[in-house]
Amino acid sequence: MITFPCSICKREVGLPGVFLHKKRHVALNTLGLQWTGERRPGLSAIMDQRQSVITKLLSSFAFNEKTLQSINNAFELLWKRQVPAYYRIMENICESSIHPQKISHLLIKGAAICNDRNATWRVDMNDKFIVVNNFGSKPNVCFFGLFDGHHGASAADLTSTELPVLLLHQLSRLDPSYQMTPEEQKVINSFNTVFREDYRAIEDSFSSKKKRTKGMKSVYENIHKAFAKAFWRMDRLLRLGRREVSRVRWSGCSAVTCVLESNAESPEARKSWGRISDLGALADRLLCSGMPKITTGVLHVANAGNVQAVLCRNGKGFRLTKEHTTRNADERRRVLGQGAAISANAPHGLLQGKRTTTRGLGFHGDLKLKKFIIPAPQTISVPIDDLCQFLILGTDGLWDVLDTKEVTALTMSAFQAHRETRGPAAGNKPSPPRGSPLCPNSEQTTSKSEPNIHTVFQCKSAECVSTVNSKENLSVSKHSICDPESSGLFPPKMTTRDPCSEEGTDGRTSAEREPRDSREEQRGLGSRHFYDGAAAYISHELVKAALAAGSRDNVTVMVMLLSGTEHQLLT
Repeated sequence: MITFPCSICKREVGLPGVFLHKKRHVALNTLGLQWTGERRPGLSAIMDQRQSVITKLLSSFAFNEKTLQSINNAFELLWKRQVPAYYRIMENICESSIHPQKISHLLIKGAAICNDRNATWRVDMNDKFIVVNNFGSKPNVCFFGLFDGHHGASAADLTSTELPVLLLHQLSRLDPSYQMTPEEQKVINSFNTVFREDYRAIEDSFSSKKKRTKGMKSVYENIHKAFAKAFWRMDRLLRLGRREVSRVRWSGCSAVTCVLESNAESPEARKSWGRISDLGALADRLLCSGMPKITTGVLHVANAGNVQAVLCRNGKGFRLTKEHTTRNADERRRVLGQGAAISANAPHGLLQGKRTTTRGLGFHGDLKLKKFIIPAPQTISVPIDDLCQFLILGTDGLWDVLDTKEVTALTMSAFQAHRETRGPAAGNKPSPPRGSPLCPNSEQTTSKSEPNIHTVFQCKSAECVSTVNSKENLSVSKHSICDPESSGLFPPKMTTRDPCSEEGTDGRTSAEREPRDSREEQRGLGSRHFYDGAAAYISHELVKAALAAGSRDNVTVMVMLLSGTEHQLLT
């Protein structure tokens, strides 16, 4: 059984018991108690704490029936040590669908999407996804996106098909290497009646405004502007109300889109790295000496709403997106400053008493609500190297019940389990190597809390900002790097031996051996099947974990296995 550590108490939790375990933490927090280590508060301590909390509430005149009910529910759960009737959920009907993806990209070893309608709580499936190979007719450039529909799937469905074309149109105007097919150009021409000259003039004037920026102007600023224009134009198209079934309650969606570019060497990226840290001179020195290149690709991410993306690098998870909901303090400040009302019907409130999301595409049926839900995306560009292992995209059905650390730990555990059962060396069943990249060796880590991941460029909605680090998502190591191997910047050296060489042969002649080309081809096909199976297995396990943890929404998870997983297999 696959287990993962709880992000609160660090105890290993299995999927069958994750729902009760999380509810215990909620109950303890309600009573003001903590569960540390293996020791849980005793029954007498729980009873005394319940009485103490009620006494304090009575003295502060904050006591009401709703508060008393939540305190009694927490006490009952901790006392009986089982899920009460009011918490109990029906057995989820297994309706998960796995969609393997064949992606031709140097940095992607395997990809798969798994989704589940969550029939216990949802009638329809409103999540949509898309994967585009050779985006813009460019090899080793891939576009993929995930869209979480609200009030129906119309907006998510249209966005998944038209947003990639709108983005490609904007990129082709800035970079001639991006080319559009005649079919895509025909789609853009059909929108000429919507995006008239007056609209384009306003759009161009908005994009040409000089905004306050921190640091240098990044080479990726144009890509971020292309994302912003594509999102704004997609929102304008959704105003037409195509495929909507209601006159007043039109659908909307949250979106996360990614463009993964593969570069053997990017001078612009290395310049950016050199300006945000001392890695520029180090990169030039090591590249000239024949060491592996620092950046093998760049990932561009844009999101609006509550669909999140997490990058796992060297065993650590980094959230690349911002959550645009009432839980975000900045978003609450923005909508409240514009005159919005946030009700107390949910843990973090509902915008205008209806939704938790504060950004997204669509929602044009309610003009008062649409006034505060803006389509401005949060964009970021990060380098992808040989230490990047997984990229996980998930809808709020996943992130409502599992956090970044738990999803990362579960992903690594699932990959390890698949590797032991279906890996290339599954027949020998070797023990995991010491200091496996799945769980970074503490002896090789120079910083306990400073991850080695760098933001090349980041643009915040309408204002483009080049950042040194992002306080909430990514941070740059502040330690000077002297040894690239010990710092985790480069993958460890690996010695490989040619099976067809004279050393280490089994005494057979070359004529008796299988041809090298055919063996390498079979090995490549087997490796490809392994990664595809691993991606499908991981995505399915994440969906199962979300359902077991009590998710009440559609769950869709997209898993991309990056080049870092290949180095894990070779260790």
